[in-house]
Amino acid sequence: MWSLLKLKELEGASASASASASVCVSVSADLDEAVTCEPGMGLQRQLDPDPDGRAVAVAAAANGSPPPPNTLFTHDPRLSNKPPCQCSPSCQCLPCHLLSVSPPPRRRHPSPSPSPQRPLQQPLKLGVVYLLHAPPRPPSSLKMPVSSESTLAVPLQTLPPQPPSSRPLSRADKSRMLDNHHIFPFRRLQLLSLNRDVLKTISDFCAPGDALQLAMTCKDAYELAMPRVLSDVSIGDPALNDGPDRLGKFCTFMLAEPRRRIKHLRALRLLEGAFARVTSVGGRERLDADFSSADVLANLLRHADNLRLIHIRDAEALFQHHPAVYEALSQLTTLNEVSLYYIGNSTLKAISQLRSTPAVIENGLWKDGPRPQGDITPFGPFVDSLRHLKLWECGCMLESVIDRHVWPNLHTLDIGGRIAKISELAHAFPNLRRLTFYLEFSVKPETGPATCWPELDYLETSAPIPSFPSPVRRLQLQYPLGSAPGPHSPSDLKTLPLMERTNPVVLSCTISDTASGTMLERMKSSMPSLRYLELVYTDGPCGRCGVQWQAFQNWTERYVDILRTTSLVGLCVGYAGAADPSSASETRRRRTHALARTLAKRVKSLQYIGIGTQDAEAGMYALDSAWYRVSSRPADENTTPVLETLSPAEGERVRETLLDTPREA
Repeated sequence: MWSLLKLKELEGASASASASASVCVSVSADLDEAVTCEPGMGLQRQLDPDPDGRAVAVAAAANGSPPPPNTLFTHDPRLSNKPPCQCSPSCQCLPCHLLSVSPPPRRRHPSPSPSPQRPLQQPLKLGVVYLLHAPPRPPSSLKMPVSSESTLAVPLQTLPPQPPSSRPLSRADKSRMLDNHHIFPFRRLQLLSLNRDVLKTISDFCAPGDALQLAMTCKDAYELAMPRVLSDVSIGDPALNDGPDRLGKFCTFMLAEPRRRIKHLRALRLLEGAFARVTSVGGRERLDADFSSADVLANLLRHADNLRLIHIRDAEALFQHHPAVYEALSQLTTLNEVSLYYIGNSTLKAISQLRSTPAVIENGLWKDGPRPQGDITPFGPFVDSLRHLKLWECGCMLESVIDRHVWPNLHTLDIGGRIAKISELAHAFPNLRRLTFYLEFSVKPETGPATCWPELDYLETSAPIPSFPSPVRRLQLQYPLGSAPGPHSPSDLKTLPLMERTNPVVLSCTISDTASGTMLERMKSSMPSLRYLELVYTDGPCGRCGVQWQAFQNWTERYVDILRTTSLVGLCVGYAGAADPSSASETRRRRTHALARTLAKRVKSLQYIGIGTQDAEAGMYALDSAWYRVSSRPADENTTPVLETLSPAEGERVRETLLDTPREA
């Protein structure tokens, strides 16, 4: 672990090279002794450090490890009138000019404790190197915490008195030295010296991968971070092709000390490569099943009394080959979320026998031949506990029991595949608040008047549902409008009745450049309650093609007058394209601000405006936007309103508030 802390010398520091002998102190990795080296001297035991700690540099380095290529000089002649430390050939300490470190950022105010640094990729024996320029001080001891429970007093030796500098300091030099003395006081705080409860809270906020890197630094960090590492485990990345071996080693490791280790396990995710291995047959690669670790996994599950989440990608094949796994799974009593993919009859049996009462159940992709008609649903025992149900491409699982059960506490349903009537869903889930129709799905048509929810809070759909019978506060369309040329696209014509029936307050939609002005006019008239609009412009039918700024600006200015008579409070427009790297940030800021002023001038009701680009990897409506607030509107309608630029954090808060806009009574 490499770090650097640069402090300025005080105003009375000497400029004499003969009196500015640098002391280079090297602390060995086992922290049992400290040695120093002065110019022209060998290694010797020293006495005391500078108690005020006015050090020029502090760096942490690996003993015996070669320095990285991006080395920096720790001695800056612009900031110090002392020569650099020059150790004798017999000195074994790390030369100051080989320290590879990055200077800390300048801050206007001191921080009470430095941020934890990024841990090493591998566990290394660490040492500490101090480079000091200091006036004499009475002997004292520097306490260096080496763990959360112990400290080490490292004796150092101070320098002889130095004559005052003959060179007068300029006003800028004085200001810079005073500022830096205030910014970087010698108050170093070791991470592991914090209270154990504080350290546990910090580790709980770390991602498991970051906690693993921290655990590799030293023994104390290992004891601190390993509970977080073991709390959330994912195994089976198909790119590694070692899922079965890795799963077996993990289970063996946990079972070696079950009382100490298994109690920390909260989430276990077995991905698609956990029970598969890539093999080559006749020069062709194929994925073959490998359940060699199933037995040890079943043994681990029998002891996983604190497990809250289980995800198994190839559930049906695993349960068929090794019933002991689902038998051990069914005996767990603390599961809160159960996620099983590639399901079949064995999976349904395992779910129906669960002793736990999960709040979230996720199933995906039926993989056991045709599903028998009239089979018993596995969800019946969880009528009171179930809060969130996800049925990806297996919505048919509800067909046989949807008339016989009511889930009063379920508030979120994500469903795909063959789906029952909307009215039947409303009967089975009367208190539903969020509904998502995922990818390919089909809904049975209603045969009579549909009695559904008074209002849904959120509806997301990947295809138009023209007969959707309930109003919706927030509507999100996961397909582009105007993807087919012409004003009579079948998808667009089915979307208009959906907008009219739902009458959303918040709408997120993607519009292709082939969408007609007539379509936009009809969209506006079908949603009189609309208050916030998120709109992504694209030039491709899939909604993910690149768009240039000029095309986006021209399209926006051409159709913005359609929104003139609306009651929009907020508008966020973006385009599916990367920012132009050839233009400077100031240029992008000016043109974004100019477009926001145009929108604010033409749409009188707008109070908040966002303009940005789409991050397709993060989501269809993940926009990196610049946000503006309309601070004042002149009485003259021809005068452009005054806009206030919001910070990214303020803009994100504004967006969240607009997404939660309630329906007016």
